[in-house]
Amino acid sequence: MLRPRPMRPRGSHHFDKPPLSLDDLVDRLVGRGLTVPDRDRARRYLRHIGYYRLSPYSIPFQQGGPDHLLYEGTSFDDVLDLYVFDRALRLLVMDALERVEVAVRAALTDHMATSYDDPHWYVDASHFQHGGKHAGLMKIVRDTCGAALTGPPSPRASA
Repeated sequence: MLRPRPMRPRGSHHFDKPPLSLDDLVDRLVGRGLTVPDRDRARRYLRHIGYYRLSPYSIPFQQGGPDHLLYEGTSFDDVLDLYVFDRALRLLVMDALERVEVAVRAALTDHMATSYDDPHWYVDASHFQHGGKHAGLMKIVRDTCGAALTGPPSPRASA
């Protein structure tokens, strides 16, 4: 039977990797076999995306050893194209999720409002099986409305 590892105190791990300049990071990629025809362009992308955000996209091109060597002929654009594809896919999925969220929320609100003949059905605790859940919902509503009323105007409100 495996024993669980004891938890280490938070914040006690020491990271001993030194920070690297953009040139050093490009050198690291080249040293792993990445073809980088335009170093200035690679530095620009690393500055805006970040090495630790971009480098995992090189994993499909790695030979599989602990040294992270890449297959011969792998170019910076191969890795960048995979990152761009993933970004586009993520945006499409987030857009679809937002549409589903809005539709479910609208369907719930319409159903509850017409079932109880009350557009403010959520304020009445008797519509909830658990009073604690109603209290939690009301806290969320109050906090959200309070933040919206006391915070700076949103860019959409002025458009």
